[in-house]
Amino acid sequence: MRYLSRTMTREDVEGLAIGGAILGGGGGGWPEEGRKEGLLALDLGEVELLDPREAPEDMVVVTVAALGAPTQRGATRPRHFIRSVELLREAGVELEGLIAAENGGHNSFGGWIQGAALGLPVVDAPCDGRAHPTAMMGGMGLHREEGYLSVKAVVTEEVEAVAWGTLQRTSNVARMIANDVKALVAMARDPVTVGYAVEHGAPGAISKAIDLGKTVLKAAAEGADAAVHAALEKLGGELICVGRITEKSIEAKGGFDVGTIKVEGGGEVCVASYLNEYMTLELDGRRLATFPDLICTFGEDGMPATSAAVEEGDKVYLTVTGRDLIPVGDGNRYSEVYEVVERALGKPMVGYLKGFLKA
Repeated sequence: MRYLSRTMTREDVEGLAIGGAILGGGGGGWPEEGRKEGLLALDLGEVELLDPREAPEDMVVVTVAALGAPTQRGATRPRHFIRSVELLREAGVELEGLIAAENGGHNSFGGWIQGAALGLPVVDAPCDGRAHPTAMMGGMGLHREEGYLSVKAVVTEEVEAVAWGTLQRTSNVARMIANDVKALVAMARDPVTVGYAVEHGAPGAISKAIDLGKTVLKAAAEGADAAVHAALEKLGGELICVGRITEKSIEAKGGFDVGTIKVEGGGEVCVASYLNEYMTLELDGRRLATFPDLICTFGEDGMPATSAAVEEGDKVYLTVTGRDLIPVGDGNRYSEVYEVVERALGKPMVGYLKGFLKA
């Protein structure tokens, strides 16, 4: 894997919006918002994506992200993301750089605006190489680190909050605010060293997303089929079904988008459940994939489409890439982080993840 350590360009923005959306696996935010945010960041100043191997291991970075149900965008603006980092500093957190929480059409750009505005580098060692629904999943296993004091700065219109405590309690506070204001809120959180992020996160995952997106955009000149197959060839994934969405359920609940889509095509029926991201995929009633396997929908144009964006009647390509083929952060490797998912979906998860989870 070739990491990048250079100043980002408009071409990188285009690639990251698409590649990030694919690695979002149905979540991770709207790619059009990510593209807009990336271009704004370049207008504000330089965005430096730093190869983690070139950064000191003891360099302190904080995670930046948007949190909430994707269908509830609310009034959060770029200035709120900048303010969340400033608020952490005012709370006494010393930081030297930023990392993204995950890959996603929007969240792959985590740190770009803040870095450009505040003169901070973005280190290519996100917490997770794919998108995930909960802050615990993006916590890189910090909830298992004895004595670690979590801190989260949450900002949106008319709200600023700093919460200290356990990873779970501070995550609950952030989710409560997002749910209360019905918005994707700006968050900066949980300082760690680059060394910790490299060991427990997904080093190089932003570079991977940029490269993936550029490959897909180039192939798209030959049509939708070519774009989807280029993505699958790059990832090592598999096309499961091409068809129409015949049913979609969605409910904004507890700061999440929760529901299912049914895709029918070629005599087959696929059902994907989602909690922001696609969590499970069943073919004719048989479980084919379970998060953090990368379950994706691509639209009729061959571009990635999130669970929030697809609608009944849409033609989609439904794909799966195994979790062993994508960069996955350690936050996804603990059984306890799946409890909220199992409750929300009413589906078992942990039983399908044997051999992947840590004790």
